[in-house]
Amino acid sequence: MSSPAPGQPPAFASVIKDAKEIKGLFSLWQKDEKVWIELKPEDFNKPFFFAPKLARGIGEAGIFGGSMFVPGARVDDRIVEFRRVHNTVQLVAVNSEFIARGDAKSPEARAVAASFAPSLLSSTAVASSPHPERKTVLIDAGSLLLNDMLAIGAALQRTYRQGYSLEGRNTQFTQVRGKPDQVVFNIDAHFVAGSIAVPQPGTPPGVPQPTVPRTLPDPRSMLLGVHIAIGKLPDAMMTPRLADARIGHFSTTVQDFGDDLARTPRQRYVNRWRLEKKDPTAALSEPVKPITFWLDRTIPLKYRDAISKGVLAWNVAFEKAGFKNAVAVKVQPDDADFDTLDADTASIRWMTNAQPLFGAMGPSQVDPRTGEILAAAMGI
Repeated sequence: MSSPAPGQPPAFASVIKDAKEIKGLFSLWQKDEKVWIELKPEDFNKPFFFAPKLARGIGEAGIFGGSMFVPGARVDDRIVEFRRVHNTVQLVAVNSEFIARGDAKSPEARAVAASFAPSLLSSTAVASSPHPERKTVLIDAGSLLLNDMLAIGAALQRTYRQGYSLEGRNTQFTQVRGKPDQVVFNIDAHFVAGSIAVPQPGTPPGVPQPTVPRTLPDPRSMLLGVHIAIGKLPDAMMTPRLADARIGHFSTTVQDFGDDLARTPRQRYVNRWRLEKKDPTAALSEPVKPITFWLDRTIPLKYRDAISKGVLAWNVAFEKAGFKNAVAVKVQPDDADFDTLDADTASIRWMTNAQPLFGAMGPSQVDPRTGEILAAAMGI
């Protein structure tokens, strides 16, 4: 094995020596606490689905385990790209709200690209020279993902008026997994406050005062669980359906500047599942792929049958739209090797919180280009 030229990354084989390969959308390599992502040349400047969730919370202030969002943070779905700039790889959030449909090289598309910037989520140095056959390179997943790109620290500061921030030394991967259409990173994210502020006497009424979480053994420290999935977007985009302002849809908004004669560039697409008939000519047909809800293994056994019946009752409504057995229910086994928070899964989860803010909630993550629902995490 020849030595790399001065100033160049080390050889591919030397970086992953004694590491275990985890196959998936990307090959992951793990050795002790270190994890590398192997990127092919065609993976750069290609859109991927970025789906973060909060796997473990603190049971109050909306910081609930199993949630798709944290109040005030950036735990939401988006499209990302890996971009290489010399020997640096950037994880960039694409500005998918402002578009010009049609030819990507049209004058309108160039104008949109010049007008609306993307955002840099994180970056890391290229960790290896190209693989001699595959021409792939390695990047350090820890440098890319073990940070507070989701701005949870800022959300905690606003909520409690305490100086919470991510402590990198005790933030690490607890599990990495690969599936054909995605890779998943489970993270213990340690947020700390070096000291605890207390309410000041004489503060005028209405002025926010510092508080502390009541559910922690020590309010200076919390180990939140973060679940990050990077997945494949649909090969063929679903045809969007325009929302009707007279009806209460969950919707996705884009600003399409492809037609400068349109009354407004703003378009609202209905967030919906992709349902396609197996037999397009039949008045009533089973779908090519049913909407499958997984009952998470956290749901008490005594409620699972009732919840299943409630979900399956929606099939009556879908029959009016021409679909038979449009909705299915499965139960996550206790020894399952997948998480119902994965980016290709719709789930119903049992939430136990000290300060519940709802009876149930049903957020989803969608393809922001079309409104197609790709994942959902119902909380009850």
